[in-house]
Amino acid sequence: MQDPNQLLRINDVSAFTSLAVSTINLWVVQGKFPKPIALSVTIKVWRMKDLVAWIDQQVEDQKCETESHMSTPELRLVNG
Repeated sequence: MQDPNQLLRINDVSAFTSLAVSTINLWVVQGKFPKPIALSVTIKVWRMKDLVAWIDQQVEDQKCETESHMSTPELRLVNG
């Protein structure tokens, strides 16, 4: 099992999430992806547990969205 406190560099994050490096960088700026921890001016890392939590949230959001689209619409009699 992965250490939840393991630190990952951008290429490792890309491999772990299957997202392109450019997508990760864009989503960080847009607030759609966890921000990295700056160890120095040039070294940025992500904690494994933050990435796992983000992935879990994406799955949960997708599940909720799918369930809301599958709900049966309420039928109402108008002018009846």
